[in-house]
Amino acid sequence: MAKFQKVGITGIGLIGGSLALDIKKRKIAKTVVGFSRRQSTLEKAKAIGLVDACFSNFEDGIKDIDLLVLATPIGVIKEYFLKIKKHNPGLLVTDVASVKSPVVKDAIRILGKDSNFVGSHPIAGSDRSGIDAVRKNLFEGKFVIITPCRYTKGENISKIQDFWAALGSTTVILSPEEHDRLLALTSHIPHFIVYLLLSLFDKFKDKSTLLPCIGTGFIDTTRIGGSSPEMWAEIFIANRKNILGYLSEFKQNMSDIVEILKEGDVKRLTEKLAGYKKVRDELDEKRENFQGS
Repeated sequence: MAKFQKVGITGIGLIGGSLALDIKKRKIAKTVVGFSRRQSTLEKAKAIGLVDACFSNFEDGIKDIDLLVLATPIGVIKEYFLKIKKHNPGLLVTDVASVKSPVVKDAIRILGKDSNFVGSHPIAGSDRSGIDAVRKNLFEGKFVIITPCRYTKGENISKIQDFWAALGSTTVILSPEEHDRLLALTSHIPHFIVYLLLSLFDKFKDKSTLLPCIGTGFIDTTRIGGSSPEMWAEIFIANRKNILGYLSEFKQNMSDIVEILKEGDVKRLTEKLAGYKKVRDELDEKRENFQGS
């Protein structure tokens, strides 16, 4: 039995399109409505069966849906909040943004403390983007962080948890602030460092001699550098306070390693690296135990 009559999704890219695909496949809603500013995206989404109906004009399709998922860049979410406030203020709304504090603050400021907004962030994705990157079961076996604030209604939290559970995900509740602090370390900093690594590659003048020296380690490490620059620039700025804090620690750790390198002390360097390897090994073990529980 469908959990919703009509679910709307703004942004039919990797996340939004994959959501639409699985909502239809799992019969979570009777009807899926797609919203995009690009007519070509809407036409393709309709042609390949991702959505049942589509609108480039948000106001035309918002009035009779019972759940809206905002899968747009962080910078335009508040624009949708303003439209929701005007055309369907009682609508149940969630989002998929990678930074939560500014989104939740905008929701409170624009929609009000009594709104039906519940922040969420699926820990799922790819270095690819756009409608051509859509794939089925993207959220199966993944975690979704739910980020309520003190005003969020308990029944709405339950509805959004049930929505993600129906997609095969496991939900975890964190405050918006804690989410942003933790995701800065596990997601945002790694992307930031990979872009810096690629900047070194970019400065190497004779790339033809460098290419035969590139192995899977470099390719695997820099894969996420193929992600959308526009999206990641927004994320870095939106969560810059947490990112800058970790970068300060990173610079100190790098300074320590640089001093050991200058000294040429193999024993001390081995001890340092062994300690970091232990962290990685324990991470693998804890993830296995956590996912199996």
